[in-house]
Amino acid sequence: MIMLDKQNLAITLFLLFFVPLVGCGEVLDPDYKPVRGTVLLDGQPLADAQVTFVPLGEGSSGSGFTNEQGEYTLYYAARRPGAKAGENQVFITKSKPTSGKKGERAFSEADSELLPARYNRQTELTATVEDKRNIFDFQLESKKK
Repeated sequence: MIMLDKQNLAITLFLLFFVPLVGCGEVLDPDYKPVRGTVLLDGQPLADAQVTFVPLGEGSSGSGFTNEQGEYTLYYAARRPGAKAGENQVFITKSKPTSGKKGERAFSEADSELLPARYNRQTELTATVEDKRNIFDFQLESKKK
């Protein structure tokens, strides 16, 4: 029979209960679920766009950038993967590159946005994140038809 003093008992309890919660150094919030997908603009992959899911209720937003194939993965709070479960507004933005020249006129966010406002400032996009595999593909159009 092993006898533990108070200090060893505290360490043992810590190791038994806290360490398994940490796993590989990351405590994941069960209210956040992995989200990924693809963004196309006029049928072509949209690279370097920011995709943000903002929960309609309380919680942190999930955000990520598209790669050259238009694929994105969302992250929240300190690079933890996912977005808040439930209904989210979706904002997709892509800014015009700036030359960085001295004396160049400062642009507002609206001036530098390449995508129509219906995908960002006046978003019409929503997504419901569920307790399952969440893949949301967005097919954007540069002009309304």
